[in-house]
Amino acid sequence: MLRAFADFMYYIDRIFPRVKVGGRESDRAYSMWEYSIGKELLETYSEQLGDMRGKAVLDIGCGLGGKTVAYDEAGASVIGVDISKDNIAQSVEFAGSMGSSACFVTADVEDLPFEAEAFDLVVANDSMEHFPSPARALAEMARVVRIGGSIALFFTPWGSPLGSHLYDYLYTPWCHRIYSEKLIQAMLETVLRKRSSHDPRGEAAKLMENYRTELNRITVARYRSIVDSIPSLEPVFEKLRPPKFSIFRPLTRIPCLGEFFTGTVIAILRKRN
Repeated sequence: MLRAFADFMYYIDRIFPRVKVGGRESDRAYSMWEYSIGKELLETYSEQLGDMRGKAVLDIGCGLGGKTVAYDEAGASVIGVDISKDNIAQSVEFAGSMGSSACFVTADVEDLPFEAEAFDLVVANDSMEHFPSPARALAEMARVVRIGGSIALFFTPWGSPLGSHLYDYLYTPWCHRIYSEKLIQAMLETVLRKRSSHDPRGEAAKLMENYRTELNRITVARYRSIVDSIPSLEPVFEKLRPPKFSIFRPLTRIPCLGEFFTGTVIAILRKRN
């Protein structure tokens, strides 16, 4: 019965447009997509991030190294950190192919292997929502940034239409808020079966395990509460960006309801004495 319903819901799901995410062809293509994102961030938020030349920068959750290389090319002395050894290996390879001097370290953000106040800027892009304990992670970022330095956060909150991070498979906005986990898993199995997966049930189960364990379900309200709990951090810039059309930006400021219209949180925190 559930499978039949999931098969029916699959066609409803296909009514919605697929989210376009670059770099799905290969690891290098993904690194290049990240690289373009890094360049875009530096240009869009140049006023908030300041001149990168000569800055000691830590890139938290560096992924496949593209953004780290972009920061290096902007003149920073940058270290990329990721908990995945495979990600770090690809980052090193990509940086070498780009002639970048960026360094990479396998490490847990909740236990960074750096001295206190070692960096002028800490950047965490598309990673805050993945930390097992975002409060401990942010406190550790605050420890390693110097007084007067900044932490730049870019993350997708749980209330976002894309908060599930399942947009490569399910196209329904807010699918994680609308569908039960059992239905999501059954629909994933349907998607994978139609993509001729050799083991749709096993792959769907793995995707659901990642969904349950790799997302901390952080909301905008919880993020703000965490910042308030760290006395050394002072918010100096915050932007709640809607997922697609800027016309919806006023809706992001509505208490509670705004959680569902925030696609990305952009925040700059300054460390004070």
